[in-house]
Amino acid sequence: MANVKSKADYQKMSNAELVSYLDKLDRTTFNAYVDADTKVRYFVDKFGAIFIKAIKGTGLFLSGVIAQSILESGYGRSNQAVNGNNFAGVKYNKNIHSAFWTGGDGTKWAKYSTPEEGINNHIKVLLASRYKSARLNAKSPEEQIKGFVQAGYDSIPPSVYLSKIKGNIARVRKLLPFGRID
Repeated sequence: MANVKSKADYQKMSNAELVSYLDKLDRTTFNAYVDADTKVRYFVDKFGAIFIKAIKGTGLFLSGVIAQSILESGYGRSNQAVNGNNFAGVKYNKNIHSAFWTGGDGTKWAKYSTPEEGINNHIKVLLASRYKSARLNAKSPEEQIKGFVQAGYDSIPPSVYLSKIKGNIARVRKLLPFGRID
């Protein structure tokens, strides 16, 4: 096991120190030994400003979208995120995407040049007409996420999908206490 720090040690680190330290941990150690609060802080410190800029004026709840990306990208540490800046598990479509990354099982994943491009694509997906009702009518991030899943974002039941990200919605909301950003 790598020389991992405690949650108290992480709390003493600046944002830059935390991101730098955790970026050096291998994914197995990161997943097994870093607490959820620290993982969310890491993701928000690394990508939060990009999300804020990307969702401005869209009607999307910031904490819900970030929590969704955390799930879909393994806190930005999945193969799709690391190798393709793909934060939403978007599969490659030759009619839409210019590049792809091939996973170990042969799946082709959409590949983006930068984290900004990948995050902007995630937002673009959520702006599709099939998600309009969830974007406009939801009163909370949780309600919006359930609406996305009901509209076909994922094939698992909406309540199951929401249960996977509900804790991270709260963690993100604590770090970035915004709802919708006009």
